[in-house]
Amino acid sequence: MKLHRIRSLLRSGTLNVPGIVGLGEACRLRVLEMEQDESAIAILRNQLQNQLQAAIPDLVVNGDLNNRLSGNLHISIPGIPNSAIIARVRHQLAISTGAACSSGVVAASQVLTAMNLSENIVEGALRIGMGKFTTREEIEKASSLIISAVNQIQSIR
Repeated sequence: MKLHRIRSLLRSGTLNVPGIVGLGEACRLRVLEMEQDESAIAILRNQLQNQLQAAIPDLVVNGDLNNRLSGNLHISIPGIPNSAIIARVRHQLAISTGAACSSGVVAASQVLTAMNLSENIVEGALRIGMGKFTTREEIEKASSLIISAVNQIQSIR
């Protein structure tokens, strides 16, 4: 019965052999580079985190500091709604208020709410992503833009 189910999932026709081989080779090459890439990305993430924490003393890093994705920095700035930050940096910086899979949804993060974080933390949450091709200069610019936005918001309160 299981074999029948598996067969029914496959469509008849010619398989894309070059595509299959290409995907296999891409995976092999990625394995060779991944450890080094992830270490370099984590260094950039930590640089951004440290710069933001130095300039924004009440900044909170959400999640486990030891077990997290290298290319993801999830922060909250209590007392400053994430929408206020986004409004000031959206044309210069790719930044989000939630998970990539919740794009376009304006609602409190279910994950942060499940972590029993205060409403103040949840409302100030921002997700910043970086990757293999992110540069130190881009980290510096992102830091500067976010710090400037926070300072602008605080100056009008």
